[in-house]
Amino acid sequence: MTKFYNVVRVLPRWSLYVISGVLGSFIMNLFHRGGKPDSARTDPVSDTVNTQPTVTGSSTAVARSATSATPAKGKGKRGKK
Repeated sequence: MTKFYNVVRVLPRWSLYVISGVLGSFIMNLFHRGGKPDSARTDPVSDTVNTQPTVTGSSTAVARSATSATPAKGKGKRGKK
């Protein structure tokens, strides 16, 4: 335990965070591996999502706008301070 403490004491705190995150991610991936491939499952919801009702006899049609509903953020002016 003393040797481990002497090594850990020298390392910066941010590197310990990175190392613990990598180890945690690796361990989580090991435990959450699936035994069966996803292609073996059948998804009944995906069949109903693709069918959309069609409207006939409508006198007005709504066209989708090429731009998004929210304006994009611009870079703006960047001058000297």
